[in-house]
Amino acid sequence: MRSKCSALLRLEFPSEKEARIFWESLKPETESPATPRSHVRVEREGSLLIFSFEAKDTTALRASLNSYLSWLHLLKKVHETLEAEQR
Repeated sequence: MRSKCSALLRLEFPSEKEARIFWESLKPETESPATPRSHVRVEREGSLLIFSFEAKDTTALRASLNSYLSWLHLLKKVHETLEAEQR
């Protein structure tokens, strides 16, 4: 995609295991974008997740960022709940 707007987001997780869980949960979202106006790639390097956002305009970029940040927040809450139940 030839992009007009882009953003790079790097998130460090407490462990490689946790980063892998989040990465595997988000991978399906990157394989079939909701709109042709933006594209997101998620890579994992150890305990680091790297999100590369590309969009045709700032509105699409903001929408993609908001979606992924919302999903990350939801995944964090689910992960915390499951961890608490295992203790």
